[in-house]
Amino acid sequence: MSQTTWQGLPAPVTSGLQTCQPSPFAASMPIELRSLPSPRPIPYMQPLSEDDKKRQAWKFEGYKEFSRWMASDDDCFIIRRFQSLNANVILYMQDRISQLEERLKQIHEDNENAHNHEKRKNSSFRWDRKNQPERDGLLCELTGLLHHYNQYVDTFSRIRERPKAENRQIKILETFLAGRAITEEERHCAGKESDLMSINPHTTTPLGRLLEGSRLIRLSKLFEAKLLPGTANSSYEHYASDSALANTTTGSIILLGLAMLLGPMWWLEFVSNSKTRLGIITGFLTVFMILMSTATVNRPFEVVAASAAYAAVLMVFMQIK
Repeated sequence: MSQTTWQGLPAPVTSGLQTCQPSPFAASMPIELRSLPSPRPIPYMQPLSEDDKKRQAWKFEGYKEFSRWMASDDDCFIIRRFQSLNANVILYMQDRISQLEERLKQIHEDNENAHNHEKRKNSSFRWDRKNQPERDGLLCELTGLLHHYNQYVDTFSRIRERPKAENRQIKILETFLAGRAITEEERHCAGKESDLMSINPHTTTPLGRLLEGSRLIRLSKLFEAKLLPGTANSSYEHYASDSALANTTTGSIILLGLAMLLGPMWWLEFVSNSKTRLGIITGFLTVFMILMSTATVNRPFEVVAASAAYAAVLMVFMQIK
C-alpha cells in the first residue's frame, strides 16, 4: 500500500489497491478534554463596586464579558478577515495542485512514449489502480485537495465581499479594549483597521449615519434600546435603538420631501416675474438633488431621474397663474 505525503509525491507500489488518503486540510486535530480540578473555596470578601471591578477588568470581565459585548450589537461585532494569510494559504494549495498536475502530465507523456510491448495505458482508471498506482494516488489526493481548494476560494470570495468596518465601529471597539479587559498582546485588532470587517453590515443613508454619529441623539432617552436578556450592560455602556434611529431618518426624509413640494408651490403663488420664478425653481431643484444624494442611498442615475421628475412638477407650478 502506498502512502501519500504532503511533502513529496506518492511512492510507487507494485501491487494492491490504492486507498484514498484524506486531504491534509480537511481534518482537524482532536482536542483531549482534561478533567478540571475541584473549585477552590471562596474566601469571604467585601462586595466590590462596579468601579472597582472596572479597574480590574482583566479579572472580572475578560473574554466572557468581551464575547457578550460583541454579540450584543452588530456595531460591536467586527473581526479580522486575514486577507494576506488567506491569500497565502490559497497560493500554497495552488502550488501543490500545480505540482500534482505537472506530475500527472509527465506520467501521461511517459505512457505515450513507451514501447507497445510494455502495454501502458492512458485510458483506464482500473488499469492505473493495478499497474500504475502512483497516478491513482495522485488523483486520489486531488479529489480532496481540489474540493477543499474550491470551498476555500468560494468562502473567502464571500468574505471579501463584506464591507470594511466603519470608523465609528472601530472607535467603539477601541474604547472597550481600552478598559484592559483583554491582555494587550491579544488585542489582535489594534493597528489592523484596514483588515477589519463587520459581521452583519447595515446599509444606511448618509442622513442616517449623521444621526447615528450624533452623541446627543444616541444618548437621548427617546432612542434608548430595550436590552435583551444576556446583553452586556453596565453604567458605562449605552445602547441606541436601531429601529428608532431608522424611523427618525425616514420621518426626516418625509418632512424634507414635503417641504420641497409645498415650499415652491406657495412661493411661486406670490411671484409673477418669470425670471424670478425660474430662479426659485432652479434653487429648489439644486437643493433637491443635494438632498437626494446625501439623504438616500439612491444611485446617481436614480438621483437624476428623480430630479427630472421633480423639475417637471415645478414647471407645472410655474405655468399656474
